[in-house]
Amino acid sequence: MSAPAAAPRAATAGPLTGTGALARLLLRRDRVMLAVWLLLSWGVAGARAGGTYEALYPTAEARQDRYDQVMSEVPMFLLFQGPAYGTDTNALLVQESFGAATLLSALGAVVFTVRHTRTDEQSGRRELIGSTAVGRHAPTAAALAVVSAGGALLAALTAATMLASGMPAAGSLLFGLVVGAAVWVSAAMAAVAAQLTASPRAAAVGAFALFAALHFVRGVSDLGGPGLTWLGWLTPNGWLQRTRPFAGDHWWPLLLAAALLAALLWGALALSDRRDLGSGVLSARPGRGTAPRTLSGPFGLAWRLHRGTALAWLTGTAAICLPTALVGTAAMEQYAAGDRMAEWAASAGAAPADVLFVYIAFSTVFPITLYTVQTVLRIRAEEADGHAALLLSAPLGRVRWAAGHLAVALAAPAVLLPVVGLCFGAGAGDMATMLAVTARLVPAVWVMAGIAMAACGLAGRAAPLIGYGALAVALTAEFGQHLGWPERLFQALSPFAHVLPFFGAPGPGTLLTLTALAAALCTVGLTALNRRDLLT
Repeated sequence: MSAPAAAPRAATAGPLTGTGALARLLLRRDRVMLAVWLLLSWGVAGARAGGTYEALYPTAEARQDRYDQVMSEVPMFLLFQGPAYGTDTNALLVQESFGAATLLSALGAVVFTVRHTRTDEQSGRRELIGSTAVGRHAPTAAALAVVSAGGALLAALTAATMLASGMPAAGSLLFGLVVGAAVWVSAAMAAVAAQLTASPRAAAVGAFALFAALHFVRGVSDLGGPGLTWLGWLTPNGWLQRTRPFAGDHWWPLLLAAALLAALLWGALALSDRRDLGSGVLSARPGRGTAPRTLSGPFGLAWRLHRGTALAWLTGTAAICLPTALVGTAAMEQYAAGDRMAEWAASAGAAPADVLFVYIAFSTVFPITLYTVQTVLRIRAEEADGHAALLLSAPLGRVRWAAGHLAVALAAPAVLLPVVGLCFGAGAGDMATMLAVTARLVPAVWVMAGIAMAACGLAGRAAPLIGYGALAVALTAEFGQHLGWPERLFQALSPFAHVLPFFGAPGPGTLLTLTALAAALCTVGLTALNRRDLLT
């Protein structure tokens, strides 16, 4: 007699089924990139702990001088780093590290969250995984779990580094949680953005741009004085800043960050329930019945692909720079008479009251360069996605196809940087000077675009690593100037050193040399792309 058939097992699958297995898969896929991000963020957050910072400010007088610089002499410190809440060495260290540590931590969190949610959907990997025993919310939950665990590890490493350097336990733990909270909040923002749009680039750029803009709003609040203090309390960056590690140790603002985190996570899951796989809550507009004539060539197609992002950058640049210019005009009244402002103004060829605008204008070159490099690397992304092969099956050459994306990339800084100049020129009341300052920055951005283009042609798969790596090296070299690194190192590693306003206005020879270098790099990249096999 045959044995009776086993009764079917009750279905136990839920929306989070398979989260653990997916989290292990994500750790396996990105173990190297995750480690690099965490090490870089840890280095920025804890690099100055211990004897390094004490060696720079060994006496009470030196620390008081640094405090005065932050609070009353150099407005750029308030805008980008935040206020100092005391003259203690530990408090000053946190003040200097806060901006870079939270922004770098947030950048990695956004990139990895979008990569394992929206990017996987667009590539079809999510649909393949969904054919197994995986719940609807499992991919999002797995991505958030991995990134959140990275944030917890980063918080622990930061706190442990400070403790090992002899810093007080409460402040060390609090600053570690501040860095971790930046990861958790930005990852949740990215999870929401991934539900709203079907574009991975729009989700990643939008989420990080929002976090960075809120950091900037916090800076405007601190720069504007007591009358704008309330503005900083509207941003999570302001809450984290006002925890005051080593200067009172206010723990309660972390509760505001926790409440925002819970709301964002709930929103991401709720929005995920309302959309179809592969789409976004904000659905794309239906296209026209017939294509316009501008799409008949590679340049028109490239502009159509980049148009939305380009207009968003243009709008965002004006929206950030113009209010800052208006607030900065009033704020600079108390700084313009200082000796440091007079010294920097002489180097930059500007009035002391306009030094703030010159400094911020130079600072905007880095995010604009990031956007420019990203636009160039769209060439490699189109190649990897198979879109390039489809286009090139028509009577279209590789050089013309790639040149369309490159033209948009080169036009971006030539438009955005003058917009920055116009906005700050309105605040300074000197359009000509500010336009000249920003126009001189364009060739340096073109060099970075040329490096990315050369990488697309010569390196293929390694192009993103080289393109973004070159920008990271330039940023590190610029940051090293604040740590006392040799000026020659900055000039050797970064094209921006040759157009830095505070080194003196670059001459026509310098600008022509940078432009010629950019043209040579672009030519090398286009030529190599025309000769190598696709997808290599």
